[in-house]
Amino acid sequence: MLGKVVYHENKRLMLEFEEEINPEFLKLLAREKENLVEVKLIDNEPKSAKQNALAHALIKDIAKHQELPLHKAKQMMKDLYKEGHKIEFSHAEASMTEMNRWIEFLIEHVLSEGIPLPKRYDYLLEYEKFFYFCCKYRRCCVCGKPHAQIHHVKAVGKRKRNKVDHRLFPFASLCWVHHNIAHAIGELQLLNDFLVTPVFLDKEALIKIGIMSNAQILRFDQEYHDEELFQKAIGG
Repeated sequence: MLGKVVYHENKRLMLEFEEEINPEFLKLLAREKENLVEVKLIDNEPKSAKQNALAHALIKDIAKHQELPLHKAKQMMKDLYKEGHKIEFSHAEASMTEMNRWIEFLIEHVLSEGIPLPKRYDYLLEYEKFFYFCCKYRRCCVCGKPHAQIHHVKAVGKRKRNKVDHRLFPFASLCWVHHNIAHAIGELQLLNDFLVTPVFLDKEALIKIGIMSNAQILRFDQEYHDEELFQKAIGG
């Protein structure tokens, strides 16, 4: 059922549908509880040519690595996407937002499976998720080598690493060669020369790569909660 937004205020949306809704049907669906709806906001902007080109380039690299015909690799990725996202993907009908999700899915697959890329695609570097997944799967974001070091873009100084909430610092994933280059020419110069976007890592990524433990994160969250309560108590 397709509808349009006719009014919006904060958390409230008023929708108008193309056909009338039977109140008895609503009552049936509610089953003496609240009526709930699942809303998907549609992006009217179609996918761009750059997005389309990048998606097909990544699928081509996947096909080559797994020695599959291109059409089989494409269908394999669509099946995996449907399995994980519970929704089918169509290149022909994709909006710009849907295409972004599809590309981010392909990027993660390429990096998690160690699929080599023939080059750093220019448009790939516009995706912050590329740099995030490079950190998560320890791939150098410059050359793609495995077992990369997770480089603090802003140094944590002499503080003990286990006393630092690493969620507050941006990172870049660099092999030892590019890590040393960063120290030799300065990290700002490296970021500019190689078009690297530092990213903040979430709980999942930090635990996966062994920078923080779940216990550390919970401890920091409790400290923040206690500090917030303290500030409220003193009127801060």
